[in-house]
Amino acid sequence: MEQVINGLKMKSLVNRTLSQFLICAAVLFLFSIPLFYLLTKGFYAEDITDILKSIHNGKSIPSLDLGRDIKIGMLIQFSLIFIILSVSLLITMRFITHNIWRPFDDTLYKIEQFNLAQNEIPDFMPTKIKEFEQLNEAIYKLMKRDKDSYRIQKEFTENASHELQTPIAIICSKLDLLMQENLTEKQTKLVSGIYDINTRMRHLNRSLLLLAKIENSQYNNTEKIDVSEFVNSSLNMFEAIHVNTSIKLINKSNHKLIIVANRILLECMFNNLIVNSIRHSMPKNRKIEIELGDNYISVSNNGSNKALDESTLFQRFHSSEDNKEGHGLGLSIVKAICDYHRWIINYSFLLGKHTFTVMLKNEK
Repeated sequence: MEQVINGLKMKSLVNRTLSQFLICAAVLFLFSIPLFYLLTKGFYAEDITDILKSIHNGKSIPSLDLGRDIKIGMLIQFSLIFIILSVSLLITMRFITHNIWRPFDDTLYKIEQFNLAQNEIPDFMPTKIKEFEQLNEAIYKLMKRDKDSYRIQKEFTENASHELQTPIAIICSKLDLLMQENLTEKQTKLVSGIYDINTRMRHLNRSLLLLAKIENSQYNNTEKIDVSEFVNSSLNMFEAIHVNTSIKLINKSNHKLIIVANRILLECMFNNLIVNSIRHSMPKNRKIEIELGDNYISVSNNGSNKALDESTLFQRFHSSEDNKEGHGLGLSIVKAICDYHRWIINYSFLLGKHTFTVMLKNEK
């Protein structure tokens, strides 16, 4: 059954495959006509001609095993027909259907490559197969609906984060003024608790705004960065702040690791990895190891004696049971930054050591 969609004459997949098979079989039978002719002449025509000539000339019929020749001829004919049909089926399934299924493979590839946050809705390959065209239309509508919903949610998050900055700053300034007054010990504790909650809210709001900006591709300014120099300059700050933490740098790179990245996002990613490692380290003996390789950077810490749940590791607002200090966005931000730069981040747990490894692209 044919149908016209977008100016193309559509056929169902079954009908198109069957028609291709029939065309292939007809062509092979056409090229096999000489074989059938020779087969008929060799096993039927010659014996029948000899018999007719003998009868016409009044001679005795020659001793011919016509039955045997007919049986052999029929067997060869059926075998030849079976071979032609098998070859037709093989050609149809192996080569011809490859072109028929190419639009489906193209659609499948584009679905796998589609990223809701970064990519536009893809244009699918035109096809004359009715089922494939219906599939493309359904997928396009689904992607468009999800893309619109994602855009609305992202705009809401960004706008809400922007609007919250002012009242949070006002609350913070009011609390600063209030703490300068002569308060009782109980009042001081209450104001201090409110101040801590407001600080946590400010960090949360800043993180949400950062995620929204990353997803909106607002960090397009990139530069070449020497990772070793960057890490060394960053470690000085962390060592000054976290005096009770041992931070060790291990450089296993045979040459300079130069990457092209946004410096602000790189600092944010590195800071979140370090803070996450410090926060989840052993309180009395915090040891952080930073390792540099030819194309990677890893951050390790001695934490709990069980591996983290990798299925929820990079989910937003997910905090481990062992530590509730964070707001659950640190590793989500790290993952978003890695995705933005097309880096790969992996987590491993070995001998009580938790390690996050970021596979970078050396641009040297």
